Amino acid sequence: MSEVGLKLDPKQFALPGKSTSQALVYLLHLIHAALDQGHCSVRIFFADFKKGFDLVDHNVIIGELLKLQVSPAIIRWIKSFLTSREQCVKIGPSFSSWKPVNGGLPQRTKLGPLLFAILVNSLLQDWNGRIKFVDDATALEIVPRCSPSLLPILVNDVSQYASSRGMKLNSKKCKEMTISFLQYHLPLDNAIYIDGSPVQSVSSFKLLGVLLREDLSWCDHVDYVIKKANSRLYALRKLKKAGLSDKDLVTIYSSFIRSRIKYASPAWSTLTQGQSDLIESIQRRALRILLPEMSYQDALNYTGLKKLSTRRHNSCEQFIRKLKLDNGPINPLKDVVATRIHPNTHNYNLRSESSWSLQTNTERFQNFITVKYNY
Repeated sequence: MSEVGLKLDPKQFALPGKSTSQALVYLLHLIHAALDQGHCSVRIFFADFKKGFDLVDHNVIIGELLKLQVSPAIIRWIKSFLTSREQCVKIGPSFSSWKPVNGGLPQRTKLGPLLFAILVNSLLQDWNGRIKFVDDATALEIVPRCSPSLLPILVNDVSQYASSRGMKLNSKKCKEMTISFLQYHLPLDNAIYIDGSPVQSVSSFKLLGVLLREDLSWCDHVDYVIKKANSRLYALRKLKKAGLSDKDLVTIYSSFIRSRIKYASPAWSTLTQGQSDLIESIQRRALRILLPEMSYQDALNYTGLKKLSTRRHNSCEQFIRKLKLDNGPINPLKDVVATRIHPNTHNYNLRSESSWSLQTNTERFQNFITVKYNY
């Protein structure tokens, strides 16, 4: 199936070699780069498909595979995977009669997400500011000062695209967000509608497991991470009382709690010192449960763990380094890191500044991973 993946939208981040972290970093880079130039706002539409996997038309997927010129053998194999399926309903010990399944994608399979990516492959293909991750589609528009937004027209096109494939946008779950540091606000008559229902404008939205805010701060996401981690620290305390060894407890902490803390951290690495301290306090409490007699630094040395701030720094370096060495499928982030960006500290063009070097104007963009760690 690697043949199919190479033919899909390069901004579909659910393919091998890509990740949710890359999708988030790419989207946030577009936002930061636009706002860094000033005189504009960024408007974002978060699409949600009603019963996404359940309303898939098998014939549409086969048609998309034909458009991609996938080999007939693979098409026959996928058709066999999709068809001749049956389902029944079980209530207690009783079963209904078996009925054929004429549509939808089998969930919890490795092939299901790829087939959905094929289904929406041409979605937003002419809109540069987009990211996709299986059934999550996000469109971004850079709106110049005092200019109307074209996003309502785009959303109408997305709705028609979905309808043509037997799918439907969920007007209640689709959201929009405007990120702006201008005094000018988008006019109210520029609202987005889906089937006559207005799309709710939100100040915070969870995208691919990370909470984005309209002011680009991470206070909501930090609160979310801390709340999740605190609920798991309770389990760690119980296991400590049950007599598990220090080694086992460290393993459980690393896999069960720290993994939640570090998820997609390259995207939200631009924390304030206060937010960084709050995140660090999770690991402090965990080690206090494991090793109550030791100081934090001694506990780190004993367990071999690193400070979470150090891990985030290392993750950011590794993230950029991996992108630069990546020889896999086309990835829009590789073009981003191929361009070195540095602060604009003067108004002179120096001969030593190469043509592939861009300048930043705001500290907000300077601290973002694609600039700060792009050595």
